[in-house]
Amino acid sequence: MRYDQNLLDDIRSANSIVDVIGEYVPLKRSGANYTAPCPFHNETKPSFLVSPRLQIFKCFGCGKGGNIFTFLMEYEKITFTEAVKKLADRVGIKLPAYKEQSKEDKSLYNSLYGIYESVLRYYQNNLTAKDNDGLAYLKSRNVSDEDITTFKLGLALKTQAGLHAHLIKKGFSKEVLTKCGLFTRSNGNLRDKFFERIMFPVYSSDGKVIAFGSRIYKEDDDRGAKYLNSPETPIFQKRKHLYGLYQTKDSIIKNDSALLVEGNIDLIALWHHGFTNVVASLGTALTEEQVKLLSRYTKNIYILYDSDSAGKEAAARAINIFITRSVFPKFIILPPNTDPDDFLEENSAGALRDYIDDAKTFYNFIFEIRHAEKNLDNKRKALNDVITFLGVIENPVQKELYVQECANLFGVSETNIFRSLQALKKKSWKPKNPLNLHVDPYHEEKDIIKLILSYPEQCADYFDDIEVDYFTHPLIRKLFKLFKTEENSDILAEKGAHLLDYFDPEDADFISDLLFNELPFSRNNFEKMLTGLQIRKLNVDLVALNEYIIKHPDNEEKILEKKAIMHKINQLKKDFKGGTVKKLLS
Repeated sequence: MRYDQNLLDDIRSANSIVDVIGEYVPLKRSGANYTAPCPFHNETKPSFLVSPRLQIFKCFGCGKGGNIFTFLMEYEKITFTEAVKKLADRVGIKLPAYKEQSKEDKSLYNSLYGIYESVLRYYQNNLTAKDNDGLAYLKSRNVSDEDITTFKLGLALKTQAGLHAHLIKKGFSKEVLTKCGLFTRSNGNLRDKFFERIMFPVYSSDGKVIAFGSRIYKEDDDRGAKYLNSPETPIFQKRKHLYGLYQTKDSIIKNDSALLVEGNIDLIALWHHGFTNVVASLGTALTEEQVKLLSRYTKNIYILYDSDSAGKEAAARAINIFITRSVFPKFIILPPNTDPDDFLEENSAGALRDYIDDAKTFYNFIFEIRHAEKNLDNKRKALNDVITFLGVIENPVQKELYVQECANLFGVSETNIFRSLQALKKKSWKPKNPLNLHVDPYHEEKDIIKLILSYPEQCADYFDDIEVDYFTHPLIRKLFKLFKTEENSDILAEKGAHLLDYFDPEDADFISDLLFNELPFSRNNFEKMLTGLQIRKLNVDLVALNEYIIKHPDNEEKILEKKAIMHKINQLKKDFKGGTVKKLLS
């Protein structure tokens, strides 16, 4: 559910951030702020600050920051919606309840959520109302009544019009039904997309049914696709969700680990055998969004894909996605051409635990699936893959430790691996700030935004002269767009926690850092910084013009435009000498 901004403001206003965080962390007053040891990393000296004035928190050790919503999300590993509900309950604010509305006043989002809830009950009733072939199939796969209840499994009947008739009877409009992804059009009519299939509801992490997976269950069913998923809709983007996470996230948090499998049957089999900290990737194409979602709950992830060649290659493709987010998964390699469900059917849960205990690091996994022990060519290819993954690691100590282990594994020197990493870096390296390689390329942009946040009245006179394109950092660009938009004219006066509502939770660290680090205001320095950014923008325009003129040397209009830009740059350099401008242009 998308909450109204006024409602979020009311919930925030009613919950003092000092009181809320104080329920989790022992806060001590320190001047205008409160301090504590950071709850998000181990430390002996408190670097965690809470500002009652800004209603935000910031750790100057690990960099975490945000408002009361993001604190609860990070501390309790819950979603934004769950944090809103918890804080609303804390102060007795009643949130708008979901209800099926008439088609005249029903929003598309609420309509779709309502449809999927009704469909869930329809499929469940089909499966559990009486004995049927679908239920018999599940029993034959050792799926228990408890498993069926936990994951709300259902059955699509043989009829291709039953679901459509059911939803029309419930009052849903035909227009909305065409957008829910559960029907296909045949001879001008809508018919059920799923029939004679076991149905697996897909939940968002906060408990809304948003999609369905399905599986044929009759041996003689020759429709081709054994597994079929509902398509993407306004409420479901496959890349952003994990099957089973809603049911298993508490176990993942408790165990501080997760088993990642490919499909829903594998997940239910693992759950049935006591492995309750498990999620499925809705297929083998793991996405960055799925890794980001799972890593909110744990960084200890075990990949348990099928042990055929497709499953192994899918697991290998996932390595780069994980390492980019500083997550280093382990890989469980089952006997050849085995999936987790088959393995558990033929072996005990204890046998699978042995395989989990023997899980491989990413470099051992690559060494094994590339058969590096067989010959030098295989070993060379495997090492090249591993070096590519090592190059993504940002932490230098961690990288060095892995290089040491890889050198021993592949029988090469650490020096040669580091040389290969250096060559890889040179091959792909592009300087973010060619004017000055030793400073943060966004340093001036950050300082300008910090001054605008701290001294909005003094800086407001310049807004008409500042272009959004002066800023290259995407979050700073978004911030400045907010400042320049008339309907957000009060946003600077209400800076602090309110400002974070315009950004995703993962951006809270960056925005809270800008808010906490206030700078002294100097009109002269502010103007110099702006001039520097203006010159940088003009230089970018000049490069683009030069490229165009090379291809179109007879275009007089562009040649005159180039001369005008060069004149403007020279004039700006004369107007402001030294200081920030000099540093930017040196």
